[in-house]
Amino acid sequence: MCLAECGLIFVQERPDNPEQTKKVFMSKQDSGKSSYIQAQLQRYIDQTDEIYSLTSPQIREISEEDEYRTHLVRNFQRIRELARDNGEILSRYYYPLINNDIKLEEEDLELMQFFAASLINAASLHNLDMPLVYLQATRLLKESEKQEDVTQRILALDGMVTASYLLLNITARLMPENDICFLFHESGLKAGEELLTYLEEDKFRLLPPEMQELILINARYIRVVLEIEDVDDTPEQREMIFKRMMDALALEENPFYREQLPGYDWLRHRFRCYEYICSLADLNNRKGYNEAQLAVIHDCSQKMLALFERTDYDFDAMHNIKTVHLYALRNAYLAGQMSLAVYKEKLEEMIYRNIRENPGRQVTLILLQAPLEYMLVLDKEHLSPGEIKCLNTFYTHLISQMHRAPKKDMLTFLLSCLVLILKYFVEVPGGMNLETMGLSLIAAIHPMSYVHTLMVADISYAMAKELLEKDPDRFIGMPGFASREAVLAGREEILEYVRHAALCHDFGKLYIAEIILTYGRALLPEEFALIQSHPAIGAHLLSLHPSTAAYADVARGHHMFANGQGGYPDNFDPNSSPYKTVIALVRGADCLDAATDQVGRSYKEGKTLHQVVEEFKEGRGTSYADYMVDLFQDEDFCDDIQSLLFTKREVHYRETFRLLKDSETAGDET
Repeated sequence: MCLAECGLIFVQERPDNPEQTKKVFMSKQDSGKSSYIQAQLQRYIDQTDEIYSLTSPQIREISEEDEYRTHLVRNFQRIRELARDNGEILSRYYYPLINNDIKLEEEDLELMQFFAASLINAASLHNLDMPLVYLQATRLLKESEKQEDVTQRILALDGMVTASYLLLNITARLMPENDICFLFHESGLKAGEELLTYLEEDKFRLLPPEMQELILINARYIRVVLEIEDVDDTPEQREMIFKRMMDALALEENPFYREQLPGYDWLRHRFRCYEYICSLADLNNRKGYNEAQLAVIHDCSQKMLALFERTDYDFDAMHNIKTVHLYALRNAYLAGQMSLAVYKEKLEEMIYRNIRENPGRQVTLILLQAPLEYMLVLDKEHLSPGEIKCLNTFYTHLISQMHRAPKKDMLTFLLSCLVLILKYFVEVPGGMNLETMGLSLIAAIHPMSYVHTLMVADISYAMAKELLEKDPDRFIGMPGFASREAVLAGREEILEYVRHAALCHDFGKLYIAEIILTYGRALLPEEFALIQSHPAIGAHLLSLHPSTAAYADVARGHHMFANGQGGYPDNFDPNSSPYKTVIALVRGADCLDAATDQVGRSYKEGKTLHQVVEEFKEGRGTSYADYMVDLFQDEDFCDDIQSLLFTKREVHYRETFRLLKDSETAGDET
């Protein structure tokens, strides 16, 4: 069955020497040690799983706060060993299979199918390495073009749809700052379209039953690669998607397919079709389906609910009843069958109920979906006391749950919802704001990045304070500071701006957390391109909210060279920004902390402050601003920074430990 329906950085250059690739590949063929190679690939899987655990150790296993950083340093020493071994495994036994045009033998296909199935855990939605799955799907699809075996072709097409969907879940979040998601959209859609050609009766009747079932599954499953978030569909596109789903639903009543597969689970097929149709109106009908289409979607919601309430079929194995009720509620409102006031009231009831019934350590999708729909119908400028209370309750519970939840299970799917919560975030007067929510999620998803963020804020603040003493004119031109006198009078305001801008500088990493967490191997070039998107993505997020819009340029420019001639994104010149001085300081602080901490580095050990200062000098006037480098000519200032790196970093790791420990304790008490 379709697998997906069941629920600084070293860049890897793929082997491109044909003779070397062929030599390794043929050596494997001659040895006949496919079982040995399978064992090596299994070792990669086991070690990658171990790495996930090492990056986020169980806080309950650590008794003292002073042990936390020591524990992480020790873990990353182990991660470096595992990562080196993983790199060897991939280079010797996996990449030669992927990067060649030699005909794959049956044992090679079996090895690749074993590896892909191990990398995707459909039951727990714990996916170990989705980019490798996509590479493999591309290779198998290419291989199937050389063969006349229709079964292999269908399996390869299905694998491409699955792999494309998994990568779409990551890359679609990056819109509009990065459009790499179109690659996976197009590859998945192309494979899906070819699969649908096997629905033609002359082709379908010749397929073995297993392949017939796979074609029927893909007839509805193609929904997942049909549209992209943040890309507005035209009426024609919406009609095409809508028709595709209705055609898939109609297959159940078609006598030809009924006759071909009398034992097929047609009830499940109908339920799944209803599910995909109901989801068309997600996010308060973000895509803009018309009145007639919404009426049909509402009707399908009611039929889906009626199916779920049957007692002779276990629909719980496929879906959560709370999500089914949310679909029915949302689609009734959109179809005009419920007033806005009643809809909001029922959403509030659902949010509170979900919180009461979800006290444990698992962050469920429904816990995020209902509040998302709720936020989209609120008048942000005129929140009622009840709406404020509901938002505050949800935000507090979400942060607590995220701190307690495992960091790997369902991460991709949770992040898809979390970034939407950030995008449509409703700030509460006197309560939760975007900055606090963003920092809380960073702490929950990747504690090392949280410590890094706090350190960058501290270092940036120290450098800004020193620069204000020695060369305050550098800050002239910032909004509200048109003269030296204004800068001197507003010194504290400038320092507060620097601190908050630094705290928000890495918010874009929330969108690519799976790649940030890829410690088990070197990144592929495509993954590094995604990493390079995080400044622009963070800037886009910050610009959406008035409370953080002023920090957008700092987030966008913190990886750009001071002279604007290098770094990323390459379409932004930091010197054109009124915040150019703050950008230069945050960039220096970011590089300084990242280079000197031993935690979070899977390929290199941390550097000394002296080594980093020497690099600053080498990059003076190009990568780093002259005035920033000049600060480090002062020995007293260097001593202060050295002390900050040692003492404050330890403080922040202890603070992070207490934050995580408190969340664990709260979960136990609950």
